[in-house]
Amino acid sequence: MRGFCIKVGKDLASDLYQELFLILCEKSEAWIVEKYNSGYWAGFVSRIVLNQYYGKRTSFEKNFLRPIALEDTSEVQIECEDEPYTEFHQESIDAVLEKCDWYEQRIWELWSKGDHNIRPRSARAIARVTDISRQEILRVVNELKIKINDEYLIRNSRSELLGNHFRIGDRLESED
Repeated sequence: MRGFCIKVGKDLASDLYQELFLILCEKSEAWIVEKYNSGYWAGFVSRIVLNQYYGKRTSFEKNFLRPIALEDTSEVQIECEDEPYTEFHQESIDAVLEKCDWYEQRIWELWSKGDHNIRPRSARAIARVTDISRQEILRVVNELKIKINDEYLIRNSRSELLGNHFRIGDRLESED
């Protein structure tokens, strides 16, 4: 098994080998005897090794492949690229919702503001209360987000064009 761990884990082979034995120690003695006597012991052990190394939510992955808090984050500068909230955001939302039917409007209202039994931005809570499938709620919300984004881009580009038009006009008047 050590050779298999070296082949799969490469530089992390000893850690993978130790993790395998930790997992096997957590199993009951009856389970180990049953698997060993079945003749598939090597298959079970190799599957455990492969699952630990390639799995996305395994203890090996959390502890060795993507360990948390090994980098010094005290010097990290966080860049905020979010643009400030403007009137175009709410105008875009209102414009899109005016074109929607009551069903989409109500789902958006529950999604964005919530209700007395519903947390905002929780498709699971909306589904629980309304008996609408979570996938349907997410589909409607994502379609509305796309429409709102498109509307926002249109309104924002219009305002930039108008702003540039006024600036050019101001320059022409000042040159006279």
